Order: sequence, then C-alpha cells, then structure tokens
Amino acid sequence: MQYGSRPGGQQIAVLVCEASRNACVAEAIEAGETYTFDSAWDSSRTWIKGEFAWLAPNAATLFLARCNLKHDIVEARRLDDELLAGYRLIVVPGAAHLPETAIVRLEKWLDGDGRRRLVVTGKSNLPPALLGLSATTVVTPQGFTGWRWLEGSPFHGAPWEEAYVTGYAGHRVQQVTPLPGSRVLADMLEFTGDLSRADTATVRALGPAIVATGQTLYVANPVFELIGGMMQAHLNVEAVRHWSNPTHWGDVILFFLRRLVLDLGLVSLWQTRLRSFGTYAGVLSFRHDVHGMRDYTFLDYQVQNLIPASYDIEDPGFSTNITEDMARDWVDRTSRNSFIEPALHNDSSIGDPPSAIFGKGFLTHVENAGRSLGIRICTCGRHAGGHMHPETIDAMDYLYAKSPDLIGACTFSYYHMVEYGVRNPEVMVGGVIGGKPLTYVTDVRRTIATQGVWFPFHPVVTTDKEWRPLRGWDRTHEYDAAYELVETIYAAHGSRGGLVEDQLENGVYSFQYHPELARDPSINDGKGTLDYVRYAINLAERLNFWIPNQRELYQRMADYEELVFLLRDDGMTVEVRNPSERRIEAMMVEQRLPFASVWLDETELVHVVDNAFVTIPPLASGQSVILRFGNRASDAPILRKPSNKGLVVLDARHDHAAGETTLLLSVCRSQPLAVEGVDPTGVYQVQVGSEPPVEMMPRTARTIAALLSKQSEAASGTSRRAQFPGVTRFLDLIIEGDPDHFVERVVRIRALTGTAAHEARARILLARSGKTGRVL
Repeated sequence: MQYGSRPGGQQIAVLVCEASRNACVAEAIEAGETYTFDSAWDSSRTWIKGEFAWLAPNAATLFLARCNLKHDIVEARRLDDELLAGYRLIVVPGAAHLPETAIVRLEKWLDGDGRRRLVVTGKSNLPPALLGLSATTVVTPQGFTGWRWLEGSPFHGAPWEEAYVTGYAGHRVQQVTPLPGSRVLADMLEFTGDLSRADTATVRALGPAIVATGQTLYVANPVFELIGGMMQAHLNVEAVRHWSNPTHWGDVILFFLRRLVLDLGLVSLWQTRLRSFGTYAGVLSFRHDVHGMRDYTFLDYQVQNLIPASYDIEDPGFSTNITEDMARDWVDRTSRNSFIEPALHNDSSIGDPPSAIFGKGFLTHVENAGRSLGIRICTCGRHAGGHMHPETIDAMDYLYAKSPDLIGACTFSYYHMVEYGVRNPEVMVGGVIGGKPLTYVTDVRRTIATQGVWFPFHPVVTTDKEWRPLRGWDRTHEYDAAYELVETIYAAHGSRGGLVEDQLENGVYSFQYHPELARDPSINDGKGTLDYVRYAINLAERLNFWIPNQRELYQRMADYEELVFLLRDDGMTVEVRNPSERRIEAMMVEQRLPFASVWLDETELVHVVDNAFVTIPPLASGQSVILRFGNRASDAPILRKPSNKGLVVLDARHDHAAGETTLLLSVCRSQPLAVEGVDPTGVYQVQVGSEPPVEMMPRTARTIAALLSKQSEAASGTSRRAQFPGVTRFLDLIIEGDPDHFVERVVRIRALTGTAAHEARARILLARSGKTGRVL
C-alpha cells in the first residue's frame, strides 16, 4: 500500500493512517461496496466504492495547498515526539483506527504547548475529551448531511444561507455531546425527501456539527470525504450542487474551513508562506477546444496582447471533426510562440463505451495523436463528456506511468457518466455522445463546474491493494462563459449578497472557448464570443490574476508541491529545498513579519514587492537556499514592481562587496523595467549579457499630487530606499526580448564613483536628446 508520504514544511502535518485505510477496505468488502473490472495493467482491479474510498486526506492536502500552507504528509505509525515537536497544526481527516501509540503522542503533543492546534474531521477514535466532547456515537444517515451555523459563529445570519450541504448521502457521521466550555459553532442537519431545492428537502437535526475548544476543532460529518469524492467524480453530487452557489459551492466549504482554522489562533501560519503564484491574487487559464474550423481570432488577439493560452487540437487520425490539413494548420499557428501551447483535445465520444477512456485506450490515443500532430503532448482536455468511473482513472493511471511528458489533463469538469458499469436507460444523452444510456448527466442549467472547487488536484487510485495520488494534475473548467458568468466565477464569494470581507485565496479559474464561435453572429447579439474572451482577460488583469497556459499552470503546481519549505527563528529564517530532478524558478516567499532586507549568505536579494514578496533565486536539482530576513538597512538598488505578463524576475541580488546588482529576467518583446533605490545624483553602468555596457543617470518621476505638495522628500540621513508619496527615483530601462518567445536576459548594474562618475555624467548630459530611457 502506497501513501506518497512526503515532507513539505515543518509547521503543518496531515496525518494519514494505514490502519484506518485497511479498515475501510475490509468494511467495503464486507458491505459489498467494491467494483472489479479489467484494468489497463492486464489484470483485474477492485475499486473501493462510497465512503470507504478514503479520499479525505487528498481533500485535506488540497485545502492546505489552496491556502498556500506547505505541509507534511505523515503516516500515523511513524509519529514520534521529535517529529511532532515541529508542528503547530495537525489535521486528521477521517481516521477511525489510529494506533494507540499515535493517540498517546498526540495527547502529549497537544498538552505540551498552548500554541498547538488539532483539527479532526469525520470518523475518529481519538478520546472524546481531547476534542471537547463527553461522548460520541456513530450514526448512518439516509440523506445528505450539512451545517446550520449558530449564533456566535462567523457565518450566522445574513448574508449566509440557512444551511449548507457538507456530507454525502449515507456517509456515517458522529453524534456528539460537547463538554461544558466547548463552543458549538454549527448544528448538523440531515436532508432527505425532495432534494430538487433546499427549501423542499426534509430536514432533521442530528446534533452538533462543529465543536471548538481553545486548541481543537472537530467536524462531526466527513466533509473532506465529500470534497475528495466529488473532485474526481467518485460521488454523484447532482442532487444538491445547485442549491446555493452552483459555481462555487465546493469553494464555499473550503472558505468556511479556512476561517475556522484562522479563528483557532493560527493567523501566524499565514505570515510566512511559499506563494505558488507569487504576487498574483489568482489565476486565469484558457483552454480552447479546436474542432478544425480555421478561425484564428482568439489566437491572433492573444498573440498580439501576449496572453498565454492552450489550444487543444483534435487528432484527425481518430476524431471526425477535423481534417489533417486543418490540424496541420492549427499546429503550425500555435507553435510559433512559446507562450501558446498546442495540446491534445482527447476524444471521449467515439465508441460505445468510448475507446479512449478506459484500459490502454487513453495511452494509445495520446501516443497516436503525438505522432499524428507532430507535437510533444504535455496536457490534454477532454472532448465531450464521456467518462467511466473508475475505469477512466485507471486509464489515466496507466497513461501517466507510460507517458512522462504528460503532466495534466482537464477531465473532471462535467459528466456524461457511466458509473461502476451501470447504465440507466432512462438517462440518455444525444449530441456528440450519440444517444447512449448513462448513469447520470451533469445538470448544465447554470454551470458545468460540477465540483465548485477552483484549484488543480491529483486524482487518487483507491483500490483494495493501494491508495495513491496520480502524478498528473486535473481541474474543473467552464465553457463559452458570457460576461455575467465570468464575473460570478471571479467573485468567488460564498454569500447571497455582495463580496464577503474575506475570500478564499488562489482561485484557479479555467475557461474553455471554442474558436469557431469567436465571430459567430448567432451569439452575443451578433458579436460572437471574442468579446467574452477579451472581457475575461481584462477583468482578470484588473483583479491581478496570473494568466498561464495549461502546461505552465501544471508545471508551477508541480514545482510548488516539490519544494520543501522550512521555517526557523519564528519565520525570520527560511530554508527552501528542491529535491526534484529539474530546475525550479519564479517562486516567491510572502513575509508579513516586518523586515528591512533579506539575505542569501552575504548577498542581498533585491526583488521585494509591497515590502512582503521576495523572489527566490532559481533552484537547481538538489539545491537548497537559506533566506534570512533582518533589520539591516540597505541602500542597494531594488526592484519593487511585481513580475508581469511580459517580464518575469527570476533572480535579483546585490553583492555589496563587489558593488554590483545582477538581475536574471525572462522576457518577451520589449519590456520596461524600473530599478529603484538608486542614488538620484549617481551614475550607473548597465550591461545586458555580453552587450557593451551603457551609462545611465537615474530619473525622478513625480505625480501631480507630489508636485503640488510642500512635503519635503528627503531628510538628512534618510536611506535612498525610502519611498515618498508620489515620488519615484529609478533607472529607466527597456529590456529587449524575442518577439515570439520568452528568453533569459542577465542585467548587471554597477554604480560609478570618482573620476569615472564625473566623466560619465558629462558624456550623458552632452548626449541627451530628450529621451529618459535607454534601449538595452
């Protein structure tokens, strides 16, 4: 049995338990909740069904990753006091058979330091008193379970809903009795009867749902099992997903959990973090499904405006919507720019059942498409909704094992579902699927984003022999979304009214638009969908979203997951390790503790945005760095602006001994760069790569408000790094990249002194012709 346990960071752990997993398998076999099928691996495979699949640990890790909280995954039987000593928070999702030694160590750990916190969800054999309870009883409800927030909780009353579904139908819950002094934040409800709407369901109270003490939080229903199951089509949530917030109903649950963890006194965990998306607030990722028609409107607009996107192209040797000439033209057009990704639109509509979604069919499809299209396939996105559970996950498992280039797909979005080999003649779907009987079909009234969780995840293999997350990534998406749906998805709020005061972080919003609809006069009042795409881009940029293609997104997710992030000195010293076999770059540390400068050995790191975000230098395979945040003042040049869509700062450091600042930039086309913190009376020598150095004097820019203000800009002894409202002193650089590709540029900056500075200043003043910048 494989658990994929890995180190991630020293403050947080998700506790997994082999004994609990084994018990789930035994219970599933006894209850007949298994499904055996012919696997892609040339043998039979027995899948675990229902609540016994033990998908809660995967959901717990997704939740922490969404919050940018690096964490360890630890097997319960491997716990020891030395390992536990480094943790502030331990999350135990659905573990009803923890070893007695682990229980004793957890009790001792929690009692040993008042700053430590324990979060437990679902089934548990921990002593009730440890969780603020006097008694617990296992109950099997007939219907779905959920939470009704009580007065005193953060979510009671307007603008919140009366109740939220947070547990799957029939999944066992704990009926609990709180100890005096424990706080009950929510009641647990059972929903049966007419589930078409929240107000038609039959509701029954089951007792407390969420109980908090000073150091613990206990959730009595298996909320993480619900999230883990719905993410990978293991659970059919069609009956309830439209009740309150159809685009974000899963995210709302994660938002609740995030606030509850913060309220446990764990705000400090958010102070020093490894940030997966740097200074960006979220992500927009385009996946365009290419069926053949040569309409390059989206592509031309994105290329012109430097907007990365993936174009999933059908294989003309397999699919029926595209000819070889069309495919060849699309591959040619999408291969001209490094920020545009030609990918595979893998077909799930051909055959009955579709041949490319089970057994070796997925691998065969990808390999043949790679040869037919002549591209290296790194990602793919499914054409049509055909999906078999669990055969498609088995096929994905085989594909990822045999195709190392593939790093992710877009499979779990909406479902024309055949589940456990069962077909229901009353559930028919036409169109591209061709009138085949299915188990169930995604309700597309308002959105196809079935899970309502906007973040990439790893599907999990869960059989009687193993539990293992797949290497590749997957995610949800929305397609051909109009203006209002784009706004709704970006808003990411959990209330019935306007935006809440706090939002769930790091949403990854994926949109699929069909190129053939870009100028279709039957859509969008005759304007086609180009305006939808432009609006999605403009609003994303307004909201400070990163816009990568699928390959870039999944690679960033993999890089973030690989890095080990360790804190010392209460977060003022950070060690980052790269145990992977590849170079990892463009990562940032968010530091909310006050600091004046940050150092790597005797070199100062000088890409510091908003006095909080610091770029980590690129890490080679096996490399580690130690960053030290301190109060040591510095007058070194500094980059305060974040990376943007045309220029990414990979490394920025100042060597005080050599008096030189070195920048490593990834740049496409001609991009401006402001180097601040320079001496306004100084002269600098700037060199790009092996090109001849140029001499520059700083520029001072003032806003109108600053020009009208009588406030003094500088006082005696003030560091030149100091910022004054409306006043910026900087070297005004233009960095030239390649017109079609991102390329790396090394920039070296040195302050001239003495006679060299006087002579250079004279040459600059003599040569000036009104331009304030230099083309480098």
